[in-house]
Amino acid sequence: MHAQLDEYRTGFVDLKNEATALVADVDAATMQRRPDTDTWSVVQCIDHLNTAGWLLLRSTEEEIQRGHDEGPYGEPPFEYGIVSRWFVHVLEPSSGWTFDAPSLFEPDAPNTLYPDEAIDEFLGLQDRLASCVEGAEGLDLRRIRFGSPAVPLLRISLGAWFEATLAHERRHLKQARRTLRAVHAS
Repeated sequence: MHAQLDEYRTGFVDLKNEATALVADVDAATMQRRPDTDTWSVVQCIDHLNTAGWLLLRSTEEEIQRGHDEGPYGEPPFEYGIVSRWFVHVLEPSSGWTFDAPSLFEPDAPNTLYPDEAIDEFLGLQDRLASCVEGAEGLDLRRIRFGSPAVPLLRISLGAWFEATLAHERRHLKQARRTLRAVHAS
């Protein structure tokens, strides 16, 4: 596997490990607790990532299959266009950008969520995303483009979706860590 693809695959594995470490020894009630009414609980952060991830996964798998059937094919490294790069940038935890989640991706109420199930779902999602990266080998990750499940007009390349998903997950796992600290401090 080429280094760029391996970086994406490893990113999903690393996020799986990070989420596992984040919730180790944290009870369900703590994961459901919100430090204030304007902040998501830890399990809501995970639920949001699951909702967004599974909706995007369907399109990702379809585009990878279509790419293998029809092309285009290409070899890394891939560089993505300005819109793709901007979108990835704003999702990074360090970007400083804040915005409301699209209503399609809003998490459920914390008391309706089962933390163990949400975490297991997130870990399974990371495995599927890592498999998508492996399945995309040989495809042109810049020229295969598709829209967001929440904002269909936002069409970015397959490789940029991998990068954006990694950034988005890092962002909300960081948010979950802050929430956990706030809950423990209160």
